Amino acid sequence: MNKYHLFVFIWFSCSVFGGAQDLLFSQFYSAPLNLNPALSGGFGAKYRVSAIYRDQWKGPLGKSIGSFGGSIDLRFELPNGILSGDAVGVGLQFITDQAGSIDLSTNTISISTAFHKSLSRNQKKALSGGIQLITGQRNVLYEDLVFQDQFNGIDAFTGVTGEDLPSNNFGFSDLSGGLNFVSAENDALQLFMGASIHHILEPQFSFYKKDDDERQQSKSDSRLKRKYIFHAGTMVKAGENLRLSPRLLFVSQGPTMRGHIGTNFIIEPNKTDAVNFHVGSWLALVRDFDGAPKPEALGVMVGIGMSDLLIGMSYDFNLRDLVNYRTGQGAFELSISYLGNYEDEGGLCPTF
Repeated sequence: MNKYHLFVFIWFSCSVFGGAQDLLFSQFYSAPLNLNPALSGGFGAKYRVSAIYRDQWKGPLGKSIGSFGGSIDLRFELPNGILSGDAVGVGLQFITDQAGSIDLSTNTISISTAFHKSLSRNQKKALSGGIQLITGQRNVLYEDLVFQDQFNGIDAFTGVTGEDLPSNNFGFSDLSGGLNFVSAENDALQLFMGASIHHILEPQFSFYKKDDDERQQSKSDSRLKRKYIFHAGTMVKAGENLRLSPRLLFVSQGPTMRGHIGTNFIIEPNKTDAVNFHVGSWLALVRDFDGAPKPEALGVMVGIGMSDLLIGMSYDFNLRDLVNYRTGQGAFELSISYLGNYEDEGGLCPTF
C-alpha cells in the first residue's frame, strides 16, 4: 500500500504540477540542444553526435526515473564574402523521460537551427542566435495502477475499478529560442555565456484536458510553464598542464528556481597527446514553491577526452532527505560526445 500511494502521488504530481519543472541534465553541456538551441553547430568541427542517460530515485521508487537524450548537429561555414567567417548550424534531438512503474513517459523530437556571427577575424569570438521546434507525446500505463474500489474485502485488489480515466496518451507542440556568446581569442582565458527560453507555447500537459468529458476539460489545466535559462563560465589556464572551467547555471520556471555552481578541472598530461582528463564538482540549489533557495544535491564528475571523443560520468548526491530512504535518492549520468572532422583547437563550446 505504501508503494501504491507513492506511485499514485508521483503520477498525480506530474500531471497536475508538471508545469513547475521538467527535465534538466546535470552535465548540461553534454546535452547542448536541450540547454540552448543557439548551441546548434557551435563548435569547431563539421558535426557533433551526443548522447546522455540519467537514472535517478531508484531506491525510493523501486523502478528509477530514466531519461535519455540523443542529438546530432552540423556546422556549415558560409562562403567568402560579406558573411565570411559566419556559420549556420542545424540539429536534430530526441529525448525520452520515463518515470516509475506506471511508465509515465514524455517523448520529444526537435529540430533546431542557429546562426553564428563571427565578431573577429580569426573566428574566435562569435554571437549566436537559435530557434527550436518541438513535437512530443505523453503517455501513461494504467495496467499497473491499483484503486481502492478494486479491493476484494479480504486480501487483494482483484476487482474492476470504476474510475473514469482519460485517454492515456496525447501529443503536443512547443517552441524554444536562445542566444549565446563565446570568446576564445586568448588561450589563457576563454569566456562563454548564453540565455534561452523554453516552452514558449506553454503546451498543455494534463491528460484530462484531452478527455471527451467537457466537465473534465474545464476543471483541468496543467500547462508546462515557460522556462528561462542562463548559463555562463570561463576556461582559465592555471598551469602548463591544467585548465580550470568554473561555470554556473540558473533556471527559472514558474514558482521554482534552480541553480548549479561548480568547477571542472581539465588535466592535459602531454600537450602532444590528444588525451585529457576532466574532474569536476558542483552544488545544486533549489527554491521550491515557497521559501529561500536550499542545497539540493552535491555533484561529482569524471571524464576523459580522447581526440574527438568525450566520455563523462557523474553522480548527484541528494542533500535533502525527502523520504525515509538512506540510499538511492541520487542521480547517475553517463554522457558520450563525438566531434567529427575536428578543425579548431580552441573550440567554441564547453564540455560536460
